[in-house]
Amino acid sequence: MDRTRSVLKFVFGINVLFLILLAFSYPYLQPGTGSYVAATLTAAICLFMLALVGILSYFRIDVFGQF
Repeated sequence: MDRTRSVLKFVFGINVLFLILLAFSYPYLQPGTGSYVAATLTAAICLFMLALVGILSYFRIDVFGQF
């Protein structure tokens, strides 16, 4: 579980960093452009990953247990 916990912390940190960077750049994007769509999809993926990290942490699922 120790390896899983450290990997989940790393993934959480990277996703928070991406969301912070997107929050700063989002006001300068024009709706309907490719950059806007890419930023929206990236934000959706980051939020999905944060939810997944939360679920794995809450239920203490050891994803590296068999290795």
